[in-house]
Amino acid sequence: MSQDVNNSATNRSSGGLKSTLRVAVPIVALMLVIFGVTLFSQYTQKPQEKDEDGPGSKSSSGTPPLVFFNSTRMWDPPNLSWPGYANLPLLAPSYDPSKENKFDFSPQDRVFAGFFEPDKEKTRSAAFWFENRNAKPVTMQLKGVSCTACSGGRLAAIPPDVTRAYLQRTALAALPIGTFNAFGVGLADPAADFSKLEWTKHKFSEHPDATYKIPAAPATPDKWAPQWGIMELLFSVAENPKVPLQASFATGIDGTQQMGGHEFSIFFGPAEPFAVSRSAIEVGEVNQLTGDREYKFLVYSATRGRNSEFGDLAPPKCEVQAPAGIDPGKFVEVTSVERLPDSDLQAVAEEVAKGGKFSRVQSAYRVTVAMRPKIGESRLDIGLMERTIHITAGGAKPQSVKVTATVRGAVWLATGKTDVTVPTFKGRAGTVHTETLVAETAGTELVLVEDQCLPRFVKYALTKKEDRGGQGYYELKLEIPPGRQYGAIDSNAIVVIEVKGPKPQRIRIPIKGSGEQG
Repeated sequence: MSQDVNNSATNRSSGGLKSTLRVAVPIVALMLVIFGVTLFSQYTQKPQEKDEDGPGSKSSSGTPPLVFFNSTRMWDPPNLSWPGYANLPLLAPSYDPSKENKFDFSPQDRVFAGFFEPDKEKTRSAAFWFENRNAKPVTMQLKGVSCTACSGGRLAAIPPDVTRAYLQRTALAALPIGTFNAFGVGLADPAADFSKLEWTKHKFSEHPDATYKIPAAPATPDKWAPQWGIMELLFSVAENPKVPLQASFATGIDGTQQMGGHEFSIFFGPAEPFAVSRSAIEVGEVNQLTGDREYKFLVYSATRGRNSEFGDLAPPKCEVQAPAGIDPGKFVEVTSVERLPDSDLQAVAEEVAKGGKFSRVQSAYRVTVAMRPKIGESRLDIGLMERTIHITAGGAKPQSVKVTATVRGAVWLATGKTDVTVPTFKGRAGTVHTETLVAETAGTELVLVEDQCLPRFVKYALTKKEDRGGQGYYELKLEIPPGRQYGAIDSNAIVVIEVKGPKPQRIRIPIKGSGEQG
């Protein structure tokens, strides 16, 4: 089948059957039909040729010993915002931005979790369904794996009579035979009906040439009783896994020279229990006339939700922290934490994707942050304001969002900068550096807050200069003693000055620079 026909079949099957199936098929069967419809558009069974020497069938020319539905497993997100698919997650087109044909997806990828919290002791699996269309058994043998994380595999052949009973029980046999290829419909709930399969299981570290046997196709062709099988690759998720995990196998039809090869890839992502949609809130410049501002960010989880194996995502707790020696106050405050309904999770995933992250979203909270330059008579210190919102949820690894702003006020550096930059100097000799401070109004009184200036070994001095042009002027001097500073000055270095008056305000000026050896 050509790609164009394949694409059109997908669109016709996916779109035209929705309303009909909703009425004609019980809801459980509907889920299975969805799998069948999509699989049919991507996997069309080739006709089997009659063996002239006796009953049975033989593989068509060019057919490999085993026919797998696909060889890659990765999470495929549904685009529920596509018109008409809001309540059809298994049938909705793909939201994967890399796909040109949004209806070209595997239902197995749709139900694959894709994101896992790291746990090297927990074994996970990815299933790959196949069919043996040959009149003889097939042998499948491991040829290699990409890393030890792909720890093993197991394979089970599904007895044709089990397949027939399964299809009849789900009422698929009542549908028009020409419409669907039922291959793979059991993917919706294999455990419920195939729990008694006989599995051949191997640990690859102990069996580097692990071998599996697949029975021959039924002697009498029956479209409702093919020789299906399931191969599951077992893997674990570490903190920094090598992705994709890959495994290669060789296949051969017993008693013949017909051989084949298959390589399987598993794409997944290790995920923390929760993440934040942004790592920083940059407020920009604020002054005494700036009003209150409001910002929002998302706390979401790719692994935790109401029906997740990892449990639900607990409501996040947010604590605003300031640099050492500074009272955080209420200038930056988390005002609300709101759990978003499941119906909004698609929109959350889209919002997260706009920020450069492509993630599954199983639960989410929207956090609102208020930024206030002034509270009553209290005002933010002039200079660079930094706050960190420390976020925890249910004992998981904490996350943080940094809030920054440049606060303008009645005093500023004559250079127009927000920090004191000491030119590079010889550490053994030390250095003296001066800056000019300008006060908006002549007569303004400034004083050093020496007990908050860092580092302590630096000598700080503030000297009043002559007012001019209606403005006040001060000289700030920093003296770094010989042999005390080598390398970059500590990032916490700061000089703190207070503007005296009925409404005192402080200016905090970071210090930068470096002392060289020699």
